[in-house]
Amino acid sequence: MKKLIATTLIIAVILTGCNSAETVTDKNNSSLPSKTTDPALNSESKSSSKKTTVRTFESTDSSAWTASFQVINSDKGTILIDPGKYDAELSDYIKSIGGVDAILITHGHWDKLRGLDDAIAANPEAKVYVHELDYPYFKDPERNCSAEQGFKGTTNAQAETLVEGNYEIGGYQINVIHMPGHTEGSVLYHFPEENILIGGDTIMADQVAGSQHPGGNEADRQASITKFKQLSFPKDMSIYSGHGAKTSYSELLKTNRDLQ
Repeated sequence: MKKLIATTLIIAVILTGCNSAETVTDKNNSSLPSKTTDPALNSESKSSSKKTTVRTFESTDSSAWTASFQVINSDKGTILIDPGKYDAELSDYIKSIGGVDAILITHGHWDKLRGLDDAIAANPEAKVYVHELDYPYFKDPERNCSAEQGFKGTTNAQAETLVEGNYEIGGYQINVIHMPGHTEGSVLYHFPEENILIGGDTIMADQVAGSQHPGGNEADRQASITKFKQLSFPKDMSIYSGHGAKTSYSELLKTNRDLQ
């Protein structure tokens, strides 16, 4: 009788153990662990991925050409866009996030280039990218508009040239959209996974930049406006430009007078 009771208890323990680890089976009859619903585990998983941040800096020089530029940072990497300066404030921030992986130039005007040599000196491993039509602006004071400001600004930067299309740069998937008019090689940088658009001077909250400077062309500008109107983006996409405040795609369509 004692043997019978002992045997019964052993069987009960075995059956209880078998039911303690729940599994799910897929259509191929593979045993898969069940998904956890533990809030603590879910919270830890979410916090392990660093959120994308975009920090905007302001730059100016003696000519009073003030401009805005951005630093995009996440676990993917760090991208500096249109460095109008590379001063102590920017240098300290870049060091705090581990350096720059890539530098993007939206167009070849001097207010986007004047900090480029210093940025490269501080981040020698970072590659520079610009549309192929605006690369010559690096060495041309007339086209980069530094001559308009009374001096001959040039940069020694070596750059990888882009055309319209999809690229992987600095760990990010980027759609390069060619939008000539302000300059021949003006581009937008669209980060679809981050829901971000870098508009440079082409797409700003209140207007599309003019064609009055060397390299500008009003017919191209009007064609680019038409092209942008035909594009579609999420309403909540964040838009950062080379002048003025951040906006969203839905707000842009209300406030940009050239897109009405």
